[in-house]
Amino acid sequence: METSLKKMESESEHVEKKAANLGKSAVQDKMKVVGTIGSILSVCMYVSYIPQIIGNLSGHPGDWIQPFVAFINCTIWVAYGFFKQQRDWPIVIANSPGIVFGLTTALTALF
Repeated sequence: METSLKKMESESEHVEKKAANLGKSAVQDKMKVVGTIGSILSVCMYVSYIPQIIGNLSGHPGDWIQPFVAFINCTIWVAYGFFKQQRDWPIVIANSPGIVFGLTTALTALF
């Protein structure tokens, strides 16, 4: 009877561990989806500076402060993602357009 009870406990622990691993895997999969969506939206946000750049170059300059702050913010995030011990490529990729478009927008608004 005791061996049967121990066997059942062992099987129960095994099933619990499998269930916990499945839960972790599901959470990781969801986080990958959220991360991908966040990265895509981040790139879209910085690409949306293009109309302001065109307006700046057409003689209708916009504000330079917000794009310049975005440039600084993105530079810091890219450095963070790139110089981590294990590089965080989604952060680097999502913020790299912000460096280019933020600085371009700020400079074309000023000059």
